[in-house]
Amino acid sequence: MVSWSDSESTEGSTAQYISSDDSPLKIPAIIDEPSFEGLADDLNVICEHGNPGRKYVAFEGISTGRRFIACATEGVANCGLVQWVDEHWPEHLQNAIHKMWLMYEHSQHDNKMACLEHSSTVHNLTQQKKSCRRHMRSLLKM
Repeated sequence: MVSWSDSESTEGSTAQYISSDDSPLKIPAIIDEPSFEGLADDLNVICEHGNPGRKYVAFEGISTGRRFIACATEGVANCGLVQWVDEHWPEHLQNAIHKMWLMYEHSQHDNKMACLEHSSTVHNLTQQKKSCRRHMRSLLKM
């Protein structure tokens, strides 16, 4: 990702332009955070479409809780992650967040396996019930 300052800015502040031509980055999953939402006009970050980015809070992996600015242009190809507002979390916090996500994923896997087992049990019981009904009908015909 390449960034440069706008040298022709007519205002006193310099806007930071971001280009994602080098490597498109995936925008992480997000969570609503009322204290950090909306357009990032106040941060002077402009995406490659020439529009101000939108404020988001990550809800994915070790970046959970970190604030970032991403392309807010709708109806066109997203230009990818624009800029992180927060630095990386300290290593001990990254490890804790990583462990929590692993626990969550393990729990999701266990739940899916339990649902699969339940479905299999229901299917087997349904088959047994059908077999018992057929057997009952054959006994009643005698």
